[in-house]
Amino acid sequence: MSHKSLGTLFCLLLLTLYTWTPAEASYRHEGLPLATSWAAFSLGDKARNESGQEARHLAVLFLETDVGWYTYANNPGGFAKPTKLTVTQGLTPLSVLYPAGTPKTDLLDPSSLVNTYAGKTPLFVLLPDLRQTKGKDASSLAAKLELLLCTKDKCLPASLDLTFALPKGNLPDARIQPWWPTFLAAVKTTNPTRQPDSIPSGSVAALAELAQKSETVPSLADAPPQDAGDWSNLRPRYFQPELEVEGLVKAVLLGMLAGFILNFMPCVLPVISIKLSALMAGSSNADAGQRSAKFREHNLYFALGILLYFFALSAVLGVTGLAWGQIFQQPAIVMGLTALIFALSLSLFGVFSLPIVDLKFDQMTTHPKLQALFTGLLATLLATPCSGPFLGGVLGWTLLQPPWVISSVLVAIGVGMALPYLVMVLFPGMARMFPKPGAWTGHLEKAVGLLLMGTCIYLLGILPDARIIPALILLWFTAVGAWIWGTAGPGFDSAKIVLLKLLAALLLGVGLWLGLRPAELVTQMDAYSETSLRSALGKETVVVDFTADWCPSCKVLEQTTLTPARLGDMKARYGLRLMRADLTEKNPQAEALLHALGSKSIPVLAIFPKNAPESPLVLRDLFTPTQLEEALQHTARP
Repeated sequence: MSHKSLGTLFCLLLLTLYTWTPAEASYRHEGLPLATSWAAFSLGDKARNESGQEARHLAVLFLETDVGWYTYANNPGGFAKPTKLTVTQGLTPLSVLYPAGTPKTDLLDPSSLVNTYAGKTPLFVLLPDLRQTKGKDASSLAAKLELLLCTKDKCLPASLDLTFALPKGNLPDARIQPWWPTFLAAVKTTNPTRQPDSIPSGSVAALAELAQKSETVPSLADAPPQDAGDWSNLRPRYFQPELEVEGLVKAVLLGMLAGFILNFMPCVLPVISIKLSALMAGSSNADAGQRSAKFREHNLYFALGILLYFFALSAVLGVTGLAWGQIFQQPAIVMGLTALIFALSLSLFGVFSLPIVDLKFDQMTTHPKLQALFTGLLATLLATPCSGPFLGGVLGWTLLQPPWVISSVLVAIGVGMALPYLVMVLFPGMARMFPKPGAWTGHLEKAVGLLLMGTCIYLLGILPDARIIPALILLWFTAVGAWIWGTAGPGFDSAKIVLLKLLAALLLGVGLWLGLRPAELVTQMDAYSETSLRSALGKETVVVDFTADWCPSCKVLEQTTLTPARLGDMKARYGLRLMRADLTEKNPQAEALLHALGSKSIPVLAIFPKNAPESPLVLRDLFTPTQLEEALQHTARP
């Protein structure tokens, strides 16, 4: 690679780092389509008389779901998981009032309705008199928020630990807030002791029919009230009771059978691709004796990779209590796995060769045992979310047992999955069943590479929307690093090769850092509207930032000047009202203000001083933190 090419690559890297920005919303929680924020308000005499509450202050937790997402209300109806907020002040538990929510068709039972929260929703916490609050522990709230975030095709469970430092001084009057009617309605509908969720009429009818058929099934409609989440009165029946497990021996036997059948389930195409490449690699020698020996060795270590994975999985599930496949709820694991699969696909297209794991059919690796072992591990990891016959009943019983039982059954599943390869270890002559690699295998490699890229699309679909852009950035750096590694060539024979491969490793590290780093909480900026701006003019200094997702310079500003820490600091020091005018899509109100400010292009930031709102100060294009500070000093003096 020439010095000119290296210089071009370096400039491209700097530009990418400079313009990168995560697609995160205000106060976003890592990996979730949710933002939260706290505020405190005063309940004056009129507010207390109107609401019938004795508390003198009110804390409000605002939940804001992304577009297309919702969570269930505290009293959702049906069998949905309720949103629950538990708040303590020091050691004192506080009362929480919930809005009723908006009715929505239940995805699990289209014949019934459930109550949901979507958009920005307030949850109300009744506070004692803050003037009488003493002690360090009493100066803040500790809260635990449990909810289920859903969209039309998936749901994400969440359990968040939140804190709120109670403000001092005068608080805004709750009675004049836009959500005050919602609070009054919550006072009327929230009971001190929560009643059991109502059961949809369709569900009651179905259970009544079951009760008529079997005296062992109690009617839920007549059951005594229970706490939310308590389903101890359920007595489920199964369509195939002979496949249900109630003992270790049956679990082990059915587990081995389920693991064996799992080999033939077309649930993840790359698993089939990896297995095919492993078998082809094990049969690539022309000499019959060497071919049998390599075939036996490859299948032995491939089977050991499967067993090793199930040993590790049994330990993780036994200790953590996670469910089968729940590891894929961790965005970092899914993103790392996506990058690895993408790298494997690039290797099949000849971009580079992986040092140990390589799926090329004629690859003469210097570590054949490690290659087979890691290929077995990878294939089994990708198969984990899959399920086949017998596996549901086996896991349903097993994962409720002690850790040693969980380990025994999972290892049995691993033995069943490894069984075909262990058979080929015992009968290496089966290598004759697989064709020898030739010119045709190059086309097959490309087909396998395309299947692997298809898997990357599937894995990206698992991720929350907020992690898609970081994941794509990780894949871009993976591609550039793979290209540089392949350009360097095999071995480490010269300083140039070593330098290029170090650069490739560095790029991969940068991609992992950018893709997997925790999402930063972003200082909240209100969405711009003409009404909100006009109501704030003359009362406080307002900053309006014009931006768009298609504007690279805007993203540069957000990463260099309009950072969360700097905005939060300036907001506190100058008492600013921050607004964001998003022009990603057509926004007539924001465009009209932009034209009035004498501009038809962005980025633009306008500062409307409290004492002279008719003379806003406009900053165009790129500006530095020093320039922004100087502008605020001239317009927003405290």
